[in-house]
Amino acid sequence: MKKKKTIITSVTVAILLALGFSYKQIEPLLSFKTEMEASSSNTGLNQLETAKVVSTITPPSNTVPVKLDRVIDGDTLAVKMDGDNTSHKVRLLLIDTPESVKPNTPVQPYAKEASNRMKELVQGKDLQLEYDAGGATDKYGRILAYVYANKKQLNETMVREGFARVAYVYKPNTRYLTELNAAQAFAKEEKRNIWSKEGYVTDSGFQD
Repeated sequence: MKKKKTIITSVTVAILLALGFSYKQIEPLLSFKTEMEASSSNTGLNQLETAKVVSTITPPSNTVPVKLDRVIDGDTLAVKMDGDNTSHKVRLLLIDTPESVKPNTPVQPYAKEASNRMKELVQGKDLQLEYDAGGATDKYGRILAYVYANKKQLNETMVREGFARVAYVYKPNTRYLTELNAAQAFAKEEKRNIWSKEGYVTDSGFQD
């Protein structure tokens, strides 16, 4: 394709010269064409890379604002509702990170990294919760939600960055399953974090 473009350009130059244009008159046109082609090529590359690493999920209008109390681990937070000083545990829907605080369970690889990344994502940020169709709490009394920090969904971010796997998929709480599966496929392909350890991630959890 590049060779074909070069031939076309050469023919164009020859025609313009035959019509009486000087090379000095033609040169600015050639430079402009080259710059436009380079810009187009770079823009295409950037759009491709951006599509891989930037989430398209935006919070809906019915999210619930909350304040961070503390980060428990990579997929669980403690928050306080507006006007309520009670601390509530929030379990991020559709994701699972390695265990770091589970009783009688050794700290798993990438568990601390997942917890630390979650802290980076939420501290000092405006947090919002989005509930799915299957109810706001689980059998342990934890709130089940998609969590946003400054309008960026953390469920998807943790999966895309390779700190969490897609898990605990129970209908009807599957609103963003397609997006999360796509994020997981990207993280797996790039061997990010939990996916860099061969055989570590399984359908049932994490295998040391």
